[in-house]
Amino acid sequence: MKIFRSFLQSDLDWTEGACFETFMSGVIAVNSVIMSLEVDVDWSGWLYVENFLQIVYTFELALRLKKKGCRFFTSCEGWNYLDFIMVLCGAMDLWLIPLVHFLQDLFNGDEEVKQNSTLKGVFKVLTLMRLVRVLRLVKLLKMVKPLYRLLLGVMESVRAMQWVIVLTFLTLYACAVVFTNLVGKGLVTDGEISPKATKYFGSVPRSLFSLFKLMNGDLDVVEPIANYIAGQLLFASFMVVTNWAVLAILTSVVSDNMISTSQKANEEDEQKIRHEMHELRVRRLQMLFDEIDKDGDACISSSEWKTIMKTPDLRHELLQATGLAEEVVNDYFENLSEDAQQMLQARGIRERKQSMPEKQLDYHMFIEALKDDEAMADKRSLLKVTSHLRRLENKLEVFLHSGSTG
Repeated sequence: MKIFRSFLQSDLDWTEGACFETFMSGVIAVNSVIMSLEVDVDWSGWLYVENFLQIVYTFELALRLKKKGCRFFTSCEGWNYLDFIMVLCGAMDLWLIPLVHFLQDLFNGDEEVKQNSTLKGVFKVLTLMRLVRVLRLVKLLKMVKPLYRLLLGVMESVRAMQWVIVLTFLTLYACAVVFTNLVGKGLVTDGEISPKATKYFGSVPRSLFSLFKLMNGDLDVVEPIANYIAGQLLFASFMVVTNWAVLAILTSVVSDNMISTSQKANEEDEQKIRHEMHELRVRRLQMLFDEIDKDGDACISSSEWKTIMKTPDLRHELLQATGLAEEVVNDYFENLSEDAQQMLQARGIRERKQSMPEKQLDYHMFIEALKDDEAMADKRSLLKVTSHLRRLENKLEVFLHSGSTG
């Protein structure tokens, strides 16, 4: 009971760490090898191995359910449902079916179970659930990032291939109608209809399947027309349309989607890394500024800033946390502190300005300004700057006009 209570109250952030993910990847990799050995090697100990692996998977699922709660099912990740189904099917195969068999043997007897066709059908369906274990290989793909990106590319390519498949079917159907009339009816063979021509092109469905085989490299279907010039031209035209055009389109669609998916995955990984680095930067700078901010007003004055830059340890920590050169950091302080003073003057806070003769910088503003330090200026940012300058220009004109009239 104490173990269960401590489990409910524990912090499970380590479940998303690299060590735990590496451990689970190793377990799935070992399980992948064991699945093939189970089929080829007859050994009574496989049951205990499978039960151990099922306990590991169940424990992992319990950890994730405890950490995410209802978000485990409401999130957009389909992997959560896949993991839940795999663990559930494994538990039914390894634990539920033996329990049901035991209870049936205990209360109803073995013969009655064998004669009950409904139970036999249910047991057969439940036994087929062990095939779901193969899906654990998909989970291994998810944990290995290069394989996961490749899998995402394949999935996106399959979605994009749907219209290429429709185009291929329509092309084969149109060609099947042509081949049935020209070859199946003997128009290109001078009225001679061989048994192979009837076999391959006797009807539209047969022609459709024969042309699909021809498109994939089966040249046996060409024999009825190989000795006729018209048949050779018909064969060459079909190969140009299908193998050169349609397959080229299919290859380009798959390649483009895999490249775009890979780029998108790389951008997401880079964004995640930048977010983690910013969070680490915020924590380090927060500790540094809290240490130097003696009055606790969340502002760094010019004297406090000079203290940081003159103290080797503090200066080194500041430069390491920001990842910037000393000159760039000083520019940040000068520009942001001047902006802060101008904001105070614009708001008419004269009393605070008089009691604050030196520059002051809200270090939360400083930390936030570092967030997008490497981001490129886009059109929206330029529009904001232009609009801000235009407002300042209008205010200056109003001020000068009021001064001249006064």
